[in-house]
Amino acid sequence: MESKIKEAIDKSLEELKSIQEKVDEFIDDIPDDTHQIKTTAKNTLAQINTLLNNAVKQAGDQADEAQLQAHLGVKEAQEKIEASKVVVDDYLARAGDESKKLLDEVQLKQHLAMMEARDFWDERGSKMAEEFKESATNFQSVAEKAAADLQSAFAQFSDIFTNADKNKKG
Repeated sequence: MESKIKEAIDKSLEELKSIQEKVDEFIDDIPDDTHQIKTTAKNTLAQINTLLNNAVKQAGDQADEAQLQAHLGVKEAQEKIEASKVVVDDYLARAGDESKKLLDEVQLKQHLAMMEARDFWDERGSKMAEEFKESATNFQSVAEKAAADLQSAFAQFSDIFTNADKNKKG
């Protein structure tokens, strides 16, 4: 980029020199009785040329300064990125460690719950199965008794209605 800026400045200076030569030739072609005008014009053009040369040189210096500042800015940004990379890597490592600890804790709790469930089943499972069988047997007995009682009640109702019909006919 620096070479392009310097190249543009050099081309501008060459163009300025070419213009200066053409203006000098034009002024030289003016009749001699206008000597004072020629001198004033040449002096004015020389001053303009000096001012333009200074401006171009200053612009080149400022371009160099801008390029230096940009380079320093890039370096500073790289340093900050490198510094933040350490912090980010550390944070990610700690987050990974915390996640691993949490996952390990969840797996441990799952394992403990499974062991507790097995212990419970080993201790209470057979008793519960026995109680369930008793309960099922008791329930069946109660249901059979209820069905027998219901059948007996229906038989009594049937006898009542049968006797009532016999009494009405007789």
